[in-house]
Amino acid sequence: MQEAWLTGLSTAQFLALVTLLAVGAFTPGPNTTIAAVTGANFGLRATLPHCIGVSLGFASIVALCATGVGALILASPMLAAAIHVIGVLYLLWLALRIARSTSLAEKTVLRPMNIWQSVALQYANVKAWMLALAVAASYMSGAPSPAQRIVLVSVLFGAFGFVSNGAYGVLGASLRQWLMQGNRVRWFNGAMGLALALTAVWIAVAGQPH
Repeated sequence: MQEAWLTGLSTAQFLALVTLLAVGAFTPGPNTTIAAVTGANFGLRATLPHCIGVSLGFASIVALCATGVGALILASPMLAAAIHVIGVLYLLWLALRIARSTSLAEKTVLRPMNIWQSVALQYANVKAWMLALAVAASYMSGAPSPAQRIVLVSVLFGAFGFVSNGAYGVLGASLRQWLMQGNRVRWFNGAMGLALALTAVWIAVAGQPH
């Protein structure tokens, strides 16, 4: 009875899933970099659409992988390669926009991402698909109620995506006053743009679909 709400997952399995999602969500990456940059340049409220988009993107990708759609997508070399290339190019473009922004809230160069742009970013990240497939393979099989298990795991994925990016948004927003002095915002945006570009290069090299 005490594990009924876990839809068949043991407490140990649930804790392992939560740990996996926490590590994956809070580890610095493209999404958290964008959240921190948005918070620093435009304030915490401006990061909310990005956080919601990441949450929706994560949750829907897990649901698709749980129903077998994700495996079909990655089983197609051309489609997987297209997702990979589009994702890398988009991250490089974002990195350039961030690096070129030299003052706070400079919307002529850099704009906060809206919900659907952030959702699209998740779909263009082949690593997100691979992680979702791994989670689906590990936690969906053998579920007494597959639909409830899909809902549980998808909601957890989305929740961690929202909270982790929100935390980085808070971190970025806390730096706004400090960044207003001298050329600090120029150096901050330059460094964050470089970090995002290096992440894109790493994804391009290490995340090539096979």
